[in-house]
Amino acid sequence: MKSRITALLMFMILGSSVMNAQISFFPYYQSGNGPGGWTVIQTTPIWNFRFASVGPSGKLNDTAIVCNNFAYASGTAGTLVSPSFNFTALAKPVVHFYVAHRSYTSAENDSLIVKISTDGGVTFIDTPLPYKKSRSTNPSLATQTPSTVSYNPSSASQWRQESIDLSAYGGFPSVIIAISGVSGYGNNLWLDDFTVNDAASICSDNVTAPGNYNCNSIASVNMNSIGNPTGGRLNVVQHTYTGYVLSYSPVSIETNTTATTHDGSIFTPNIISPDGWFTVSYSGNDFNGFANYDITIDLSTYLFLNDITKVYIVKRASIGSPWVALSTTTNGTSVKASGVTSFSDFAIGGDSAINPLPVELTSFVASVNGRNVELKWTTSSELNNAGFDVERRTEGTETWTKLGFIDGNGTTGQSSSYTFSDRNVASGKYGYRLKQSDFNGNYTYYNLSSEVITGVPENFALSQNYPNPFNPSTMINYDLPFDAKVSLIVFDMSGKEVAALVNDVKTAGYYSVNFNAAGIPSGVYFYKLTGETSGNSFSAVKKMLLVK
Repeated sequence: MKSRITALLMFMILGSSVMNAQISFFPYYQSGNGPGGWTVIQTTPIWNFRFASVGPSGKLNDTAIVCNNFAYASGTAGTLVSPSFNFTALAKPVVHFYVAHRSYTSAENDSLIVKISTDGGVTFIDTPLPYKKSRSTNPSLATQTPSTVSYNPSSASQWRQESIDLSAYGGFPSVIIAISGVSGYGNNLWLDDFTVNDAASICSDNVTAPGNYNCNSIASVNMNSIGNPTGGRLNVVQHTYTGYVLSYSPVSIETNTTATTHDGSIFTPNIISPDGWFTVSYSGNDFNGFANYDITIDLSTYLFLNDITKVYIVKRASIGSPWVALSTTTNGTSVKASGVTSFSDFAIGGDSAINPLPVELTSFVASVNGRNVELKWTTSSELNNAGFDVERRTEGTETWTKLGFIDGNGTTGQSSSYTFSDRNVASGKYGYRLKQSDFNGNYTYYNLSSEVITGVPENFALSQNYPNPFNPSTMINYDLPFDAKVSLIVFDMSGKEVAALVNDVKTAGYYSVNFNAAGIPSGVYFYKLTGETSGNSFSAVKKMLLVK
């Protein structure tokens, strides 16, 4: 008989309400390590955090999310609710995550259901291709045979990657995902490595027998065996580098000592092709067995190849995991990795000394002088380089803001140096990146390797608003050399208060406040800053002009 185990509930119980944090930066990735913005709706703590003995990437003691069907009676349910995703800029949004499950015996029917809301969480509907899996569905939710011992994944091979096509919701301003677990009093259901991203293309094949499946014209899969005897659905999602998984910046690549290239070389790749990557998933990997397959990638359109015999197909569990080189053979313009059993991400890796990238960045650094940040970067060579967008993100947010554009040098074998000044930056922590574009419209990103911290000013100061005159918004900067109780008030010519922009205790630093005057008439206005702290006080007034 099962023993009842109650795990510590790590999510906030919200009754019927839904938290509406907005996510607009993609790829979005959450491991099981405290997913911010997610909530749970449950009266019994069936969903909780635990350590998987082995995670999808092979990591030991990997934090994951578990639905504790082993402990709770049949019918006990709970729902994980995602933040709101802003798909306005996404054409083909797609969701990937990993699942590992086994039942107690073959009789219990634990289940997992994924639904979508586009009305702020008021109502939820099935995904376009409904995701409703249980122990009894074919293919099964279960990735392993039954066990009467509380289940904890003991190898990466026990996890199956799932892909859900949400292209129907491309362009939608708010999409919330709900993942419901319903206990059949079977055994534990594990989830990890949840990813939301835009896709360049999404296709699928219904696998019914061994053979070649090539719904994607670049990456094809030859199924040597099919796992579940009746097969399953094979998904191939093609991605481009449009977010923080960066092709030119340093990437995580596991040291390679065994995998060979076509000419027999063994080395650790130091670059990943900027042409993108593929996420391959297969529903037929269930308790009946896992498929064995070969993957072939056509490199005829790839940009950076000088020697195709010295590249690897590399794979990773998800964007939070390192790339691992696979033994790779070459046939014409195609490369192949054989005997693969887990379905995951695939890309092309190489050595930059042999197959250099079109634009090679040798340095990217930042220096800080008060409120000003100076960015400097150098390329060793450039191919078809139109230039660089400079972008900034505030720590703790996911939105990148374009600051400016610097022209590139087209094609050159010479070293080139660039600079960009970001002026009047508020006190805080920031990330910077470059979006390098070529004349064909292709682009990729370079991330600054460390965050930039703007420090504390020496004196109190209130700056002139900018722009001025303005309509309807303007920015007001002020400097605090000490922690202080701060008030920033806008008033009209008669002295009547129009808006209180700040009324709070602020720590020392640089601050920027946006004033939106959409609801007031044109005219001359004043803004007054006062700061008070023990032994220090400050007051200043400046004039601004609203013209509509």
